[in-house]
Amino acid sequence: MVTKKLFEDFTEDIIRLYVQKNADYYIAKWRLMSASGSKISWNWPAFLFTVNWLGYRKMYLYAFIYIMLNIATLVPVFGLILWTVLWVGLGMYGNYLYALKTYEDLTKLKMAYSDENMFKQMVVKKGGTSIFGVILVILMGLFIYGILFAIGITIMESTSNSYSEF
Repeated sequence: MVTKKLFEDFTEDIIRLYVQKNADYYIAKWRLMSASGSKISWNWPAFLFTVNWLGYRKMYLYAFIYIMLNIATLVPVFGLILWTVLWVGLGMYGNYLYALKTYEDLTKLKMAYSDENMFKQMVVKKGGTSIFGVILVILMGLFIYGILFAIGITIMESTSNSYSEF
């Protein structure tokens, strides 16, 4: 389990350096998850702010996947079910996803920087939160939905043009 490996491979101080804001919250949640062996742990910000929370915590790949899956929510009925699953799922698994990203980033940094001081500097730089990340995921979503809108307009225009020939 990732949360267990996180505490086995890294000190709490290094994890705090990476998480920065609300480190006590995440460390407490991850310790409980590690002890219980569960991947489920409720996270209100992940539930309420979804993709913006992912951007804030610099989880850009997960944010991209979330946005792409949200495209399918445009399909009636299925979309509502998927949207609910994504929304609640992120609330339930957000802490686990963040632990996974934390572990992966710390492992990569540990392999890349043998000097302890440089490692710590890079941990601080790579971790933390980002208001820019929130803006980035909003722009990412607008860009993707803008492309879909343009494709939809093009399809509608070509369809209406073919009907006007009759």
